[in-house]
Amino acid sequence: MTNDKKKSFRLRISILYCLQCYLHKNDFGKSMIVETFLPQNETAANQCTFGHLLIIGYLSKDIVTSWCSSIALAHLIADDEKYKKAILKVILTFDQSQTDVKTLMEISLNLLQNTSSSFRSRVGVLIFLCTWLSNCSLAVQTFLSIDNSVQYLVSQICAESVTDNRELLIQSLCSFALGLCLIFNNNQVESYSTESLKRLIYNRMGADLFEEKLRVLSKFECYLEALQKPQLILSKSSDLILDYEFARLHQTLQSSISCIILRQDINSIIQTSIDSMPINLYIQQTSTTITQSDDFMQERFEQINIHEKDEKQLMQNCDLDKMKILPFAQQIQEIKDTKAL
Repeated sequence: MTNDKKKSFRLRISILYCLQCYLHKNDFGKSMIVETFLPQNETAANQCTFGHLLIIGYLSKDIVTSWCSSIALAHLIADDEKYKKAILKVILTFDQSQTDVKTLMEISLNLLQNTSSSFRSRVGVLIFLCTWLSNCSLAVQTFLSIDNSVQYLVSQICAESVTDNRELLIQSLCSFALGLCLIFNNNQVESYSTESLKRLIYNRMGADLFEEKLRVLSKFECYLEALQKPQLILSKSSDLILDYEFARLHQTLQSSISCIILRQDINSIIQTSIDSMPINLYIQQTSTTITQSDDFMQERFEQINIHEKDEKQLMQNCDLDKMKILPFAQQIQEIKDTKAL
């Protein structure tokens, strides 16, 4: 699945699917694999572990290898915050002196920014990143703390005159990633708090454009097909785009992101209307509204008083009727007693 290019495409996809099945609701299996990313001593660091192989595949220039490794990493941490937090500690060194050290998240961002990265490799990285950011505020905090992370996403979303469907898909994935930074933000990075990100989106691209780029993914045929196929059924490398778990994640969280952005847009429109209104007119309209409300409340109180009086009168009439009926009831009871004798 990872770095053996000689293996047939279908065999590598089959291995990935077997791994997905193994990881599904298998907390013990996940924990064992995650531990292989985090060597405890120097001896373990020099061993070739499953985690080591996944990282090699993730960094591979081979399209199939990198995509499969990205999907495997996404499934490894999916739906479990503790594993998402754990792999934040993964550090990679690129020379013997160990001076060039980067985290797995920094490496992921570098892969996205690398112009030589293929379309499918970037899609795989974005799927992994979005899975990582979802439901994990610490992962979002770490991502926002990386230089140029937000700038990269914004630049991709705002790219003009994109007619290539591939780039449109990348833009939509970047919109989703930025949206996840909104809804799972713990506001520990002051410059990129939830409110700051909303203002950034509104000022740089506008709510409409962001919403358009976010939703365009759901119109792609590969997205619709992925939602219909929980099993990983791929016949050629050109099919390596989305998988079922990610499509389901996007479908689940897309509306939450839209609600935050649209609510901000509506509030801005209301505030703009108020700001653009002459102060005297605003005060006059506000006073008129208050007066109308007071009149309405007074009318309601009067109606309540009338109903209370009517109810009181009905209760009195009911008591009088009971008094009239009482003698007849006594006579009927006496007749029944006489017949009983």
